[in-house]
Amino acid sequence: MIENVDRRILGAFVCVDAITGNSVVPAIPVTAPQWTVTPNRSGIYVIFNGPNFNSLTDQFIPTGTWPAPVSFEVSLQDPSLRYLPRRANVKAPLAIPAYPPVPTAPTPPTGVFAPQQVSVYPSPAAVIGPNWATIHASVTRQGKTPPQGLPWAVLRVVKNSDSTVLATGQTDVNGEALLAVVGLTVQANTGGTGPVTVSTVAATITAYFDPSVLTQPAGWIPNPDDILTNLTNPALKSSSQAVELTSGQEMAMSFAITV
Repeated sequence: MIENVDRRILGAFVCVDAITGNSVVPAIPVTAPQWTVTPNRSGIYVIFNGPNFNSLTDQFIPTGTWPAPVSFEVSLQDPSLRYLPRRANVKAPLAIPAYPPVPTAPTPPTGVFAPQQVSVYPSPAAVIGPNWATIHASVTRQGKTPPQGLPWAVLRVVKNSDSTVLATGQTDVNGEALLAVVGLTVQANTGGTGPVTVSTVAATITAYFDPSVLTQPAGWIPNPDDILTNLTNPALKSSSQAVELTSGQEMAMSFAITV
């Protein structure tokens, strides 16, 4: 017997590589207490259910007022160590489009059909692209001998001319991070003769550290957005350095922070 079963999802999110912006496939294992979240083969995490939302999941065409989305936390831990572990906040249930669809010109998907993006940060040993400007960064505690790496610090590369954020990274438990700027130009002279022209970009790299991380228990998983969305927090400690970036460059830099 053929039976139709309609089931509505509450939303979706996708992990994207913080350097390349590409979706991460295969999906990183996820945990979300009290929520039903399942990744598919495309690396999209489908939110099927959550606390007090069970009645919405069997309504393909919902009746009544669709509730406002709520934020909940997921934890991502990559057993292959391609990416650093992180927590992230996502929302559900997401808005739904009109039904039946209104015939209009094609528009980008919205609401439940537009997966939320969660940036994940490659581990310090990740494979490097051939034309990346790459920085191997160490963030340490000032005045400690031997050096003590500061875990889960967040780093940003900011272009000096217009304050554009060129790259973001995070340290691992040992205070090591990989930063990479993609898209810097390399251009040959007209006619293909003579030296190759390589653009140089003046930038500033800043490492931010939250001292409260040092009091967290072993195995604690950070949410880098706690720092990135609150960079003016006076509790944060930081260290900055100027740098000239070129395509294909690879360098090592150290940032000492007083905690």
